[in-house]
Amino acid sequence: MGMLTGKEILLLDLYSFQRWPDVRAAFDRFGSYTPSWSAARRQAVADDGDTDWWNAISPAYRWMMGEMERKGMPCPNPDAAPLWAWARWVDSKGEAHTRPDRRYSGFRDQYVGLELLHLRVDERRVLCTDFDQFHCVINNWPCAPLDAGTWPPAEYDRWLDEHWDDPPDAKAVQYRRNAIVDPKRLPDRWIQACLWTITPHDVADIRPACGKPDTIWESSTTAMTSIAACPCPVVPVNGCNRSPTFN
Repeated sequence: MGMLTGKEILLLDLYSFQRWPDVRAAFDRFGSYTPSWSAARRQAVADDGDTDWWNAISPAYRWMMGEMERKGMPCPNPDAAPLWAWARWVDSKGEAHTRPDRRYSGFRDQYVGLELLHLRVDERRVLCTDFDQFHCVINNWPCAPLDAGTWPPAEYDRWLDEHWDDPPDAKAVQYRRNAIVDPKRLPDRWIQACLWTITPHDVADIRPACGKPDTIWESSTTAMTSIAACPCPVVPVNGCNRSPTFN
């Protein structure tokens, strides 16, 4: 999951699929990389041919950004968007993993042409959320506790009936309580992580996009050699199979 350094700082091991040339160009020019909200919107509209998907999904992204700020992670600029990463995923045998495996069905064909960045980041810069629970935010559904999957079906149905028409304020409490997870105690579930900015110091290594040769990056702070191209096993993701990533 991560490692403790001096003064009990928890460094999380995160994995983010990104266009490495874009990230490196930002490193060279600005010393850091922060995704752009307007660029993400343009790309989404170009991919879909209209604004329908973006208009449907962006309120959930705005919720995530608001919770990041609430945690004490101020938005660095008006056009900033979260950088999305994976903190944990669980395979079909119930085993938890950190590094995504592109051979696994939940990741396969989802990140074509993107490099996999292994990041090591102070948990205070990260908001972790449960991927499946985040679909409640996306769809404006009530959000049951994480252990609801162990409830008898009748009990879960009763809970949904009781909370389906909850007002927005009540759902906001549910999302905060049941979708956000403590990075110090990550459950063995699909856990996504959001942060605003990465620097060269955060990048532990880079794995090339499928079909690309291994690459070497030399910077003033670290030297990295990406390991094998396209390693990885992965699980089908419950619910929406479209990955919520800003590149």
